[in-house]
Amino acid sequence: MSNVLEEMRQEQEKLIEEKQIITEDNEKLKLKVVDMEEKEEQYLKEKQIIIDDVQILKTDISKKDKVIAKLTSQVEEQSQNEKQIITEKDLYIAKLVKERSKETSSIGLQFNYLIPSMDSLDSSVIIAGQKLFILQRDRSHSFQWEKYGFRLESPQGAVSKDTEVAVIALAGGNFKVPKGTVLVSAVYAISVSKALLKPLVIELQHCVDLRNTSQTGCLKFVRAPLKSPNAYQFSIVEEGSFSVGNRYGSIERDEFCAFGIVHVGNGDTPNGGGTGSENDTQTQGTNNDSEEETNGDTPNDSSNGAGENSSGGGATSSTSTTPPHSM
Repeated sequence: MSNVLEEMRQEQEKLIEEKQIITEDNEKLKLKVVDMEEKEEQYLKEKQIIIDDVQILKTDISKKDKVIAKLTSQVEEQSQNEKQIITEKDLYIAKLVKERSKETSSIGLQFNYLIPSMDSLDSSVIIAGQKLFILQRDRSHSFQWEKYGFRLESPQGAVSKDTEVAVIALAGGNFKVPKGTVLVSAVYAISVSKALLKPLVIELQHCVDLRNTSQTGCLKFVRAPLKSPNAYQFSIVEEGSFSVGNRYGSIERDEFCAFGIVHVGNGDTPNGGGTGSENDTQTQGTNNDSEEETNGDTPNDSSNGAGENSSGGGATSSTSTTPPHSM
């Protein structure tokens, strides 16, 4: 009997141990299930993150594609605009060239219109250059034509409307100057298209080296008509000023014809100087309608006898000569 009880006790202990093992195994399985569920949940979360990232990437790619398409369209549009601008610019340049060509070709005619006597210029006259200066209403002006030794000052209010001043630099010709004098500057044929309200200041370059005040009295302005029968017969103008060390003489005028500067021999007043009536020999341009503006030299500009900054050619007693550079 005791053996049976012992066997039953052992059997019971064995069952308890097996039950304990089964219980532990169940606990382990439960832990594994929980762990697997957690891993599955983590996997699903990571999968969703990946799906979201893919969607974001797709959205970004779509946006970038749209931006690229927009930029491409803008580049193409800009390229078309640039081509159009270049075409318009080329057309505008061609138009300017054409207008400039017309303007340049008309300058000679405009000079002849402002100075009708140009048609009757002596064949011995050497035209060094021509230029138009535009005087605007209610403005003062200062022009320098240094190439041919000419300057022009216009005070405010000198003209009532836009006015053209035509200047022709003559480097030589059959100029007749008063006895005892010699030209020391170029000769300038000057004309204005409209009457002036105030005198203009003109400055002419000469070739005399004035080293002291006593020498300034040896220089005089001269003027002459351009039309026959007294064309280029110069007489002294008792106006104007010269200063020591300055190669330009200055004079105020409101009427114009041909002007130059002479040197009076030995400082004496030449015979016949200033004896004629000044108004009898002055000529003034009558072109009241010419308004075409230009600031460039005309096609007739040349170096015939007048170099840059040269004082031009003078003449005595109907003989064309080049004035000395210092006296």
